[in-house]
Amino acid sequence: MRRYDAEVVHAAMVALMRDRGLSAAHAADVADALVDASLRGIDTHGVRLLDFYLKEIEGGRAKKQPSFRIHGDYPAAALFDADDALGVVAGAAAMREVIGRARKAGIAALAVSRSNHFGRADYFARMAAAAGQIGLVFSNSDALVVPFGGVVPLNGTNPLAMAAPGLDDDGFYLDMATSQTAYSRVLLALRHGLPVEPGLATNREGQDLSHGGDLGALQPLGGIKGQGLGMMIQILCALLSNMPFDAELSNLYREPYDTPRQISHFMVAIEVAAFVDPAVFRARLSELLAQFRQSQPAGAAPVRVPGDPEREVEADRRRTGIPLAEEDVAVLSGYLAVERVAADHPDVAMT
Repeated sequence: MRRYDAEVVHAAMVALMRDRGLSAAHAADVADALVDASLRGIDTHGVRLLDFYLKEIEGGRAKKQPSFRIHGDYPAAALFDADDALGVVAGAAAMREVIGRARKAGIAALAVSRSNHFGRADYFARMAAAAGQIGLVFSNSDALVVPFGGVVPLNGTNPLAMAAPGLDDDGFYLDMATSQTAYSRVLLALRHGLPVEPGLATNREGQDLSHGGDLGALQPLGGIKGQGLGMMIQILCALLSNMPFDAELSNLYREPYDTPRQISHFMVAIEVAAFVDPAVFRARLSELLAQFRQSQPAGAAPVRVPGDPEREVEADRRRTGIPLAEEDVAVLSGYLAVERVAADHPDVAMT
């Protein structure tokens, strides 16, 4: 795969989304979130998603120019109607709203209705951390995970994320699904004829996929605990916003692209200053991170904290560029035309 400078990719995505009818601000939100994921090595939620988001826009699943509405009289809690916007656009707008409310109230929460797939949950939680707050983000998704001991998938992978600010742009950044693994990873293993480890997925009869058979669904993280987390997220997202259950949602990658998916999210922002001096909080968080990073490892690899692997990849990709598959480049064809080759890294397209 050829590597492209992040700014080149970002500019190309903005131009493409503007040509598809998005506003400059919303096009920037999409590009910001997808390039961020690709920079941090989460390619499944990065530039690769652009093609599917374009299908949502072109098919009518997502509106090009949504009109957001906020319902409720409580100063620190409300329902945010995303009007079938692209999920990334809805998520960014909702998080900005909840950050502003938490600045005044100390803590604030929004349930987001009528949204679509919003990519990485931690992107929005880190928006709060960048504002000096703690961010908590949840989303439901189409059912791909069976209950513990069950056969029929009833939970989505239902991600949850938390971000908190530390010193010198360091911080705690957690993003995790409530399934044992990603669906795409199981599909990739099966496609290449590789074994699927026990405990990751089931076959269509509800048995562990390592025993053989056709892929049925994913297994919940930690058994009944992961099932409970997935259900908790359905309650926070689907029930508080009065949106469909996970089992009633369509799949991101499949038709119909002309029907809104009605994904729901739940976002919380906590103003650190309402509880403790922000400088003290940042210093103590950095101390906590250091305790883990400097603890004795069991092997050759050092102990890391959530967010460290992504930080390491981002540092490399900002220097060497984002790797794009041919199909990703094809989606951006005509928008990546202005480029030059970096002298110190010949396979990186730079502005």
